[in-house]
Amino acid sequence: MDPNINPDIVAGMGAFALIIFIVVYLAVIALSLWIGYLIIKAAVKNGLREHTLWLESRRGPLR
Repeated sequence: MDPNINPDIVAGMGAFALIIFIVVYLAVIALSLWIGYLIIKAAVKNGLREHTLWLESRRGPLR
């Protein structure tokens, strides 16, 4: 081992890297959930709009 490298610095960098990894990992999960939410929200909105148009075409305008 190189006598010029302080083991405390290396250990500190490892902990810092672990914290950064955890933050990035959680950010990716949060972004995935948010994108999934937006996709489902758009699908439900379009489905309700199409269903309303279908109902109006069969029974006339809704109140």
